Amino acid sequence: MNQTECTGESTSERIEFENDNQPDLLILVQNLIAEASDIPRLLEAYYWSEEPGLLELVRAFLALPADAQTAVRAFFAAAVMRSSITASIDTSGALTLRAPEAAAVLVNLFGGRQSDSPH
Repeated sequence: MNQTECTGESTSERIEFENDNQPDLLILVQNLIAEASDIPRLLEAYYWSEEPGLLELVRAFLALPADAQTAVRAFFAAAVMRSSITASIDTSGALTLRAPEAAAVLVNLFGGRQSDSPH
């Protein structure tokens, strides 16, 4: 049996397509490209999908509760200088993200509420 194998670098997942399915897959890809309203954006999405660990990170983010997604989005929107972001994980599993310039924006956004974190 002839098979084409696609293996992701960052995972041990293996997807196999039978040769009989290749024409359907080819048609699907051709249709995606033909129907794309923004080809550069489609290529960028493909490029980012090849970044090791990114799809797993996106899937994990999308699985977060809505309030956690809102907090993460607000943090990154407020952290204008991305190179100033630091991250640490303590032994209890708490993830702490810090960005000095984000503090004022986040205090205004969340009305000075304190998080559950002791940090």
